[in-house]
Amino acid sequence: MSASLTDPLSGPRGAGRSATVTLVPREGSVELRARLRGVGMWTPAYANFDAWVAAGAPDQLGVTSERERDADADADADADPRPPAKLLHSRLRRRTSTLTRAAVTALEAAIEQGGASLDRVRFVLVSSFGEIETTVELLEQLAEPGGPVSPTKFHNSVHNTATGYMSIASGNHREATAIAGGPHNLDVGLLEALAGLAEVGGDVVLMFAEELLPAPFERADADPTFAVALLLSADPSQPSQPSQGLNLELRLTNGDVPAERKVGDAAGVGGIGLPTMIGPLVDLLRQIASARDGDGSAASQPLALMAGDDPGVESAWTVTLHSREHSG
Repeated sequence: MSASLTDPLSGPRGAGRSATVTLVPREGSVELRARLRGVGMWTPAYANFDAWVAAGAPDQLGVTSERERDADADADADADPRPPAKLLHSRLRRRTSTLTRAAVTALEAAIEQGGASLDRVRFVLVSSFGEIETTVELLEQLAEPGGPVSPTKFHNSVHNTATGYMSIASGNHREATAIAGGPHNLDVGLLEALAGLAEVGGDVVLMFAEELLPAPFERADADPTFAVALLLSADPSQPSQPSQGLNLELRLTNGDVPAERKVGDAAGVGGIGLPTMIGPLVDLLRQIASARDGDGSAASQPLALMAGDDPGVESAWTVTLHSREHSG
C-alpha cells in the first residue's frame, strides 16, 4: 500500500509500507495500532500483575509507602520489599535505586510473557520524577559544607538511568527514550511507543515507574512506588508463545473526545495539582485484565486521555483495547 497522509507528529509523509502498517488515516485523524503481548508489574505490595488482579485490581496499585506494606490486608504475601531485578548483575543491582530495579523487574515479566528478544526491543520509560530518591540524596550531600559528593549518585540521578542499565545488562544497542509527562504520562508514553512502532516496526517495552516522594517532598496524594511494563509489537501475527502471551490490539486515536469520557482531575492530577498517572493507568490495566480474562466477545470502552481544553494540548487522544476477534 502507498498513500500520502498528514501525520500530526511530523507533517506530510509517504506511507509506503506492508500490511503491518500501524499508522492508519481516518478522515483527518490518525490511529496508531499495536499488539499488546505482555504485561509486567512490581510494587511493594504486589509481586506481579496477576497478584494485583487477584486482589481485586485496587486503585492505588497497593500501598502508598513501603512502611505500610505489612499493615495492608490486601498486600501480596509473596511480594519482595526490594525488586529482584534479576537481569542486573549483583554489582550493578547494589548501586541502583528502587525505581530502576522496579522498572527492570517489570520489564523482565513483560518480556517473559510475550516472548520477545530482550536485546532487540526498544525501551520507553515514563516517570514524572524519575530518580527522585537518588536526586534528593545528592542534594543533601551538596548542602553539606565541604561534604563529599558521590560520583555514583550523580551518575544515577539522571532521568534515563534505568534504561541505561537495561541496555548495559541486556546488550541492547537500540534507542531508548525517557520521558517526564506529568499528568499526561500515560498519553505521551503511548504516543511515543506507538509512533515509534509505526515508523520502524519491531517491539517496544513501554514502562511507567515512580518512587514515593522522599522527605522533604513527601505528599499524601503522590503516586506510590510502582513499575508497570507493556510489551507492544507491530507484528499482527500470533505471538511466539500463544499459551502464555497476550494478543490484544491497542489503538490510540486522536480527535474529539466525548465530554463524558474526558479524564478528570481525579485521574490526571492529584490533590492541588501534583502530577500523577495512577488513575488513567489503573483504568487501562483493568481493561487489559478484563480483556485477557473475559470471553473476548466485546472490545473495551475508549479511555479518553488528553482533554482538548487542557492548556497547551492541541489534540485529544483516546486509547481503546480490542480482543483479537474484534481487531479489524
